[in-house]
Amino acid sequence: MKKTLFAAITGALLAPAAWAQSSVTLYGVVTTSIQYVNNVQNTSNGVLAPGSGSATFMNSSGIAQSRFGLRGVEDLGGGLKSLFVLENQFNTDDGKMGNGGLLFGRQAFVGVQNRWGKLTFGRQYTSAFLTMGSFTPVAYAPEFEPVVGIAGPNFRENNMVQYQGTFGPITAMTHWSFGERSGTFAAGSAYGVGLAYNSGPLGVAAAYDEVKTLNTAQATGASGSNDYGRDMRALAAASYRIGPVKMVAGYRWGNSVAPATGTPTLMPHRDDMYWLGVNWDATAALRLSLAWYYDDIKSARIGNATTNPKNPQQFLALADYNLSKRTDVFFAVNYARNASLNWDNIAYLPNGQSVGYLPPTSQVYYKTPDAKGQLGISLGMRHIF
Repeated sequence: MKKTLFAAITGALLAPAAWAQSSVTLYGVVTTSIQYVNNVQNTSNGVLAPGSGSATFMNSSGIAQSRFGLRGVEDLGGGLKSLFVLENQFNTDDGKMGNGGLLFGRQAFVGVQNRWGKLTFGRQYTSAFLTMGSFTPVAYAPEFEPVVGIAGPNFRENNMVQYQGTFGPITAMTHWSFGERSGTFAAGSAYGVGLAYNSGPLGVAAAYDEVKTLNTAQATGASGSNDYGRDMRALAAASYRIGPVKMVAGYRWGNSVAPATGTPTLMPHRDDMYWLGVNWDATAALRLSLAWYYDDIKSARIGNATTNPKNPQQFLALADYNLSKRTDVFFAVNYARNASLNWDNIAYLPNGQSVGYLPPTSQVYYKTPDAKGQLGISLGMRHIF
């Protein structure tokens, strides 16, 4: 009797494990490249100085950013599943963490999904960024494509609630991000939508993203006015495949409006960006890509002055060869005109000041004020696990 009762209790306790199928997957990318860049900006204590030079150094990116992550899913029954993603970015040249030292700076979210879609909560990519991922020439390769120029400086956002659903050839998504340290519900918040249609060789997509930008007092947590600026982006793109050749074209409208008071964290600007690309699967192992990016800057502001710098454009030729299913090598040549590579800083005024159109980065290869363009040549390797 006691044995029978013990067996019944044990069976009841272990029953959930029989139907709650769960898994956790470790995944990642390790990549690095050696890159030569000309017209490197000389700096002294962060002060821009005229003059040019060249540099050869190691990058922790290339065709993709080095990362590792954990992805988990659990079957809750009735077609409902729970899920999570934790994704870190790191540097292969020195082993340090990327994304400003955040432990899971790329993604950190939890959610649920069923046949009607997926609802997730946490740090995630924006709807516009995800929607356009298949409609850029080299899929946001960080060393070769002006990702921030296309998707904006806030293509990842904290405190996000996001919905994604796929219905036949249509994928729809939308998100809302709660504001941070702003003192108001609106300032610092963001929202966006994305819609993509893929059927056979044809794909089309459209998206919109808006961020309520802060002034510097709000961003640092100090007391400040409750007004906010707006960084707005609307995107449209199409792709078409003919056998081994895929062609993409895209357009991005951008308008950044400063807060009414205080110094804005993102300098106001207005521009129209265009891109074209072609990918050719020359063999089962070799993919060749050509791309062109052009930004028609209507206006940009530095301090209280509005300027209209020369329109930047960039050309890219990329070869990617797969040594196996998980390891590939790549070679690229890209040239930026009227800008730094990937437009890390759009342009410099004659006095050496940046127009502030895009936020500065920690990378060392800014274009010199007296240079008309910048050339980069890269050779690298990627391993996927």
